Amino acid sequence: MLPTVNVWGFAFDLTLVLLLAYVLILWISGWVLELLARAHFHRAQRHAHTGFAYDAELDRYECPQGELLTLQTFDDRNKLAIYKAPASTCNECVLKSFCTPHDEGRHVYRTLIEFHESDVGRFHRWLSLVILAVAVVFSGGGLLTWWNKPGEWLLVIATGLSLVLLWLDVRDAPENPGESAIPHADSASAERETGW
Repeated sequence: MLPTVNVWGFAFDLTLVLLLAYVLILWISGWVLELLARAHFHRAQRHAHTGFAYDAELDRYECPQGELLTLQTFDDRNKLAIYKAPASTCNECVLKSFCTPHDEGRHVYRTLIEFHESDVGRFHRWLSLVILAVAVVFSGGGLLTWWNKPGEWLLVIATGLSLVLLWLDVRDAPENPGESAIPHADSASAERETGW
């Protein structure tokens, strides 16, 4: 039998303490995993537009040399708006070697979806839900094992908190994650293929 641990005047079985610690680690890891994925998603978006200023009112980008990148097309499959600078201007630019590897002008891609609508967001949301579900299973299983033993109230609290955290994560999930408010281009220029 494992030794007991005294915490604030209460004697607990070491197995109970380890189980509670594991449930706590699951709670934290589920939350941190989703938080880090969200931060990486937004960082990648910022990195893709480094040096380019977006004008939301006119829906266009401006490069560091002052050239305007106008909306060319929408990629409905990947949920992207694609902006392109004139090839003639890019080919004569002194920054071309740092900016674009081809002779068709610089392309900038702006995502039209939020983190939770992306494949990465859905994957990490489900992974977080699975981790929280494992926490519910462990705390519930521990509650059944320690029923009518010292420390059962800790497992009642742990199971309740696990269920609440799981419910909150499910509640915050979008109702229709596959659908997003993607504007559809009506102009002929937006329907043209980019050719790259």
